Amino acid sequence: MVLEETGLTVSAGVAPYKFVAKIASDIDKPDGLTVVPTDRVREFLDPLPIMKMWGVGKVTQEALARLNIHTFRDLSQVPAKVLEQEFGKHGLKMHLLSMGVDERGVVPEHDAKSIGHEETFPQDIIDLDGAKKELLSLSNRVAHRMRREAVTGRTITLKVKYSDFVQKTRSMTLPQSTDDGLEIHSTACSLLEKTDVGKRPVRLLGISLSQLSNLGLEEQLSLFNHDVASKKRKDLNTALDSLSERFGDKSIRPGTLFGK
Repeated sequence: MVLEETGLTVSAGVAPYKFVAKIASDIDKPDGLTVVPTDRVREFLDPLPIMKMWGVGKVTQEALARLNIHTFRDLSQVPAKVLEQEFGKHGLKMHLLSMGVDERGVVPEHDAKSIGHEETFPQDIIDLDGAKKELLSLSNRVAHRMRREAVTGRTITLKVKYSDFVQKTRSMTLPQSTDDGLEIHSTACSLLEKTDVGKRPVRLLGISLSQLSNLGLEEQLSLFNHDVASKKRKDLNTALDSLSERFGDKSIRPGTLFGK
């Protein structure tokens, strides 16, 4: 069904535990289904390399290798107390996972804590005006997504990564939440003045909004505070969203972004 509708392949894993299902989904890529019955969980896990385990990075792999632990089976045979002495609580968690025990529940839906976009540039940005132009594009994309998901946000965060990979963030909380691209852009530009953008080459810029609120509630709270200008802005955003949904994100945009 996914292939027919989108042209994309999907791999899936089915197992009695979330952790095992995640590993199973990676086994038969790019278009496969791996099913692990309850009575075959250990048979499935035992031969797998320890690098397949969630939370086991390069440093932990090296530490486990010094204990001659290379597979899930190796790990499951080490006493839990030994692993706890070596790795603390994480050692106990690894021991349980090596035997397929994972009591975490599956949460199919959850409320987003923030909504944002960021972009890494093929060439570093060296001037302030160029950065503000990129922020306008990002602000409109964030605003469009927020309106599509019927939320507004109060805290705007600017993310800057310089060419030497040093990363900085600056945030501002607004008196009232917003989903308006121009307001987001104006705030982001104010935050930009508190960085070294224009003095140091910039590799990445990002904008996100947090302290999200349901749009329906916000509209009720501000029902009697809308002035004519904000009403026109809202109507304009609605029209722009309609065009974007119908013809794509690049169908209409501010004139300053043409040639971007």
